[in-house]
Amino acid sequence: MKGLKELVAEPKAAPATRRKPANEDAQAFTRSGSERRDRPDRAGQRLIAGYVDPETFKSFKILSAEQGATTQAMVSQAIELLFKKYHKPVTEQLAEQARGL
Repeated sequence: MKGLKELVAEPKAAPATRRKPANEDAQAFTRSGSERRDRPDRAGQRLIAGYVDPETFKSFKILSAEQGATTQAMVSQAIELLFKKYHKPVTEQLAEQARGL
């Protein structure tokens, strides 16, 4: 049986290793099983997500369809309006996305 000192001794630090990205050694696949393709249009972009109730989601999709705009353009427009409300600078890239370009 180990002594108390051995049980509470600090563990030795593991050697530092670089963690490989998931797709470095193997092909990445989507949930449907097809090969994942990188999206060059998303390079340098970050995802913002949130949950809303089903009625709000439905209303948002209807509004998007009525405006003939993508979800990306609608969310960008909402963020642009939020920044303006709080007197924050709006980047040219965000303004372009809000216009659906």
